[in-house]
Amino acid sequence: MAFGDGDGDIFGTITKNLDIIGHELTHGVTQLTADLEYQYQSGALNESVSDVFGSMIKQYFPKTLAKDADWLIGEGIFLPSLTKSPALRSMKEPGNAYNDPRIGKDPPPSTMDGYQDLDKWDDGGGVHTNSGIPNHAFYLASVALGGYSWEKAGKIWYAALTDRDLEGISTRKAFKIFADLTVKHAGALFDEDTQEKVRQAWIDVKVFDGRDEL
Repeated sequence: MAFGDGDGDIFGTITKNLDIIGHELTHGVTQLTADLEYQYQSGALNESVSDVFGSMIKQYFPKTLAKDADWLIGEGIFLPSLTKSPALRSMKEPGNAYNDPRIGKDPPPSTMDGYQDLDKWDDGGGVHTNSGIPNHAFYLASVALGGYSWEKAGKIWYAALTDRDLEGISTRKAFKIFADLTVKHAGALFDEDTQEKVRQAWIDVKVFDGRDEL
């Protein structure tokens, strides 16, 4: 796996970001488990899973609690000459990671209200853009569950990723299918309270409408 050293204009050295390294390695895990097709919702979920595990790796080494983490992906990847651009993505506040005239504004939505139905030739149908929605769900679930993100939320997300029901899923319905699986595994691995908190996270990002049964 090769990582660039930046272009000296927009990007700085990429290898200083442990979360980005974790992100890229997780694509290999996803390929060998769910093998999510890289377009539309399944592609956005693919990107999100990489952000989830990249973020947990970043939080693990300093042992940062979910409530105290910055939830930024690629923090400091942009050179200081870019204004209002602390990171590549934000799981806590999708759409607010960067904003500079040279590169535009961070596009990811935080809920399905902002879902961008793009052509597959445009970022694979929005795989990086729409990843903000499941990213935010993981952030919400992690904070609601308390403690470290890898203690409960991370285990639930990994169980869902490796669930056979995720294999070959529709590229257009991946968010709902994956959300259902996280709720299922939250109950199987932990308890009803954990299950409800995970379900609420998906309600908050409007993947669930609030009437979905456990």
